[in-house]
Amino acid sequence: MTELKQYKCLTDLEKIISEIKKLRARPAIRGKHPTLYEDRADGKYRTVMGIRICDYKFNTDETWILPDSQMGLSFSSSWENLKFVLGMQAKRAKKKPIDVFWILSEADIPSGLEFIEDEKNSGHYFLAVTKTEGMSIEELTRKLEMVSYRMSVIRNGGKCI
Repeated sequence: MTELKQYKCLTDLEKIISEIKKLRARPAIRGKHPTLYEDRADGKYRTVMGIRICDYKFNTDETWILPDSQMGLSFSSSWENLKFVLGMQAKRAKKKPIDVFWILSEADIPSGLEFIEDEKNSGHYFLAVTKTEGMSIEELTRKLEMVSYRMSVIRNGGKCI
């Protein structure tokens, strides 16, 4: 039988998580989907089937996602990056609780997707489309849903981080 461990403070947990090294996390306002966005018809954050135009490289008619190693859904791999993202999220949340969703990068990520480190920002990763021919918007939406099912959540994670 495996030993059950109890963590008495956040620093105990932070030490264990830092040893994992391949943790990927992203905050979301309570009640919002962890990998897809609400429909938005215009502006920089316009969405197509829950996917933001600024996150992925779309073809001209916005039906396909083209592979790009420096575009994708954003994830943090370090406490510093996660704290920064939480700060930005808190400004938009207007006092709503923020949950932190996380997954291990070794998790069974659907084929055609991969965590790729941001070349410009240490501690930041993209969940990028890596299929050489790209994938349809419907396929990417389905795969991001699959990723969300595999994610764990820290309720009110914004308060403890």
